[in-house]
Amino acid sequence: MTRLRIDTLTIVFFALLYPSSLCCQGAAAPPVQTSFPEYVEEFFLSDAVRNQNKGELQVTVGVDSQRNIGTSGNLKLEYGLTRRLQFGFEQSYGNADEQLPRASSQWGPASAGMQYQICSSSTSALSVGFAFGIPSDAESEIEFQPTILAARTFRRAQIHASFGTGLGKERPSFQYNLASVFPVHPGWYPTLEFNGRSIADRNAFYLTPGVYHRIGQRFELGIGTPFGLSGTAGTAGIVAKITFETGR
Repeated sequence: MTRLRIDTLTIVFFALLYPSSLCCQGAAAPPVQTSFPEYVEEFFLSDAVRNQNKGELQVTVGVDSQRNIGTSGNLKLEYGLTRRLQFGFEQSYGNADEQLPRASSQWGPASAGMQYQICSSSTSALSVGFAFGIPSDAESEIEFQPTILAARTFRRAQIHASFGTGLGKERPSFQYNLASVFPVHPGWYPTLEFNGRSIADRNAFYLTPGVYHRIGQRFELGIGTPFGLSGTAGTAGIVAKITFETGR
């Protein structure tokens, strides 16, 4: 069953990746700015495919509480260096790892890296990124974390897919996400995610419905409810996020 889920997600991901890559073919043409619409800045357990504009800073604060695992907090910063390139930093606090339970009063791992938007059109977007995982204790080691993200519109709906891996000596890890968002009312955006995690051959799968509310152009808040489907996932939980932007 686990193998079937991974194979299905792989097919969906490449189905999104192919049309997204087509938007790169016109990159040499004179720019007509028709960027991918930004319904939400973040999903709850995965990333949305978008970059910060040059000189723009985005701050996301989240709380993730899951039964049988614990509660964790998260701070994420993203800053636009150019129109396509952004810097990101993320820090967690508490028990954020299904695979390695720990005391909730402990700093979790941090990460810092870059993300580059290969292309963005009115119907598709494609980005790649890398980060270095910064260990939270002396027993862990620095981890290299490459990521690829693709998105596609289907009429008014959007589908976002991402795949990332953590490359280190201790425990190779993978994460794969498929997320959808649809505007139902001005400022209101229901979301639905399928999230998979694999660390040292131990898997966790979630189905995460949620809703975001945007207030103006620079502030949004949302609440989601991850439901563990199998593996080491928590049985149920709640995730709350607040995002705001400043700068240009």
